[in-house]
Amino acid sequence: MSELTDDQKLAIVSGFLRDSPLARSTMSSTVDVRTLVDDDALLQRGATEAFEAYNTEQFVTVPVPGAEGREVILCKHGRLDGRRYLDPHTSQSFTVDHIRLTTADPEPVSTKGIDERLRHALDEASTAYVKDHYAEGVTSVFGGEEIAIAIVSNKYSPNNFWNGRWRSLWVTQPGSSSLLGTLKVNVHYYEDGNVQLTSSKELTISVSESPDDPQAFASAALKLIAKTEAEFQTSLSESFNDLAGSVFKNLRRPLPITRNKINWDSIATYKLGNELSAK
Repeated sequence: MSELTDDQKLAIVSGFLRDSPLARSTMSSTVDVRTLVDDDALLQRGATEAFEAYNTEQFVTVPVPGAEGREVILCKHGRLDGRRYLDPHTSQSFTVDHIRLTTADPEPVSTKGIDERLRHALDEASTAYVKDHYAEGVTSVFGGEEIAIAIVSNKYSPNNFWNGRWRSLWVTQPGSSSLLGTLKVNVHYYEDGNVQLTSSKELTISVSESPDDPQAFASAALKLIAKTEAEFQTSLSESFNDLAGSVFKNLRRPLPITRNKINWDSIATYKLGNELSAK
């Protein structure tokens, strides 16, 4: 990449990170990026923003300073001025190293002007819901001009060559009984290949209870969220079954039926390889 300008290198890095497969940490991506750029000073100076954009888009979690075992989701709703981030549960802000995913410099944050009663009720209800439905899930509920319920759950199965991530975001305005939801699923398969699946859905749900009663509203809202997310997951499972029984099956028809993996280095020895080479 020596013939490229610094801006071009950083643009490539940003694109690489944006489309990179799911990983247990950003450090694996960092190794690949360092190899591409071959300039640690440039990487440290210019790639931090790319890592931050990836972390906030992917709902990456970081440890909360001084709260052992607790994690908070990094997202735009928790970003404050001065590149600091908020943990609404402990009412403190902190700085983040977006490459190492460490936190430091905690400071108390005032919740003045925030509907804390409603935010707290949604926080409790969302925590209970995630604990029951997502084995490795994390939720953060942010207040302010709007209240946002962020949920993320990661599943890493390196022995079976796949990783998966669930993300959902539910946003409501103060005084409103509606929530705008965004559901996203990412799956990465990497056994003898590299396949990524991304699926998303946006929708609005209406809660029958009034936000003037925070506890009743939070309980009703999370019941609707649970129902909606379960329906989306069921629809994905049905779609996968359809793909396996139709599209993927049709793709396999022209391949050899020897039950042996194709040796791609010797593809020309296969009849299919000869046909493809002739085209």
